[in-house]
Amino acid sequence: MSWIKLKCSNNILRGDVISYDTLLDVYTLANNMNSPIYVAMNDAEQDSENVGVYYVKAKIQGQIEAKAARDIIDPGGFIAIENGGVYVDNNMSSCGIIWNNFIGASARVAGDLVTITLR
Repeated sequence: MSWIKLKCSNNILRGDVISYDTLLDVYTLANNMNSPIYVAMNDAEQDSENVGVYYVKAKIQGQIEAKAARDIIDPGGFIAIENGGVYVDNNMSSCGIIWNNFIGASARVAGDLVTITLR
């Protein structure tokens, strides 16, 4: 599994979808796919040598669990992004898919971690 360590805002949690904020010079919650997106693999951690500086391990491609921004339909579909989370928008193609739900699994609701594949 490949990942990269990114400087981020202190509110990033595992599963958050993040993108680079040029004004703040850190990765923050993504609201769209207008720039490259990553998914946080862990909660932001403060740098032990630089108080107020936070880092997160993040993944840009492959299979990972991301936070659902909305309820996710069982068949899954193309990824769209809002408020640092993913939702299904099958009216467009995108950089990834949200997997279909597993047979017999509970419905996936906003805030759940859902399996996605980024390409």
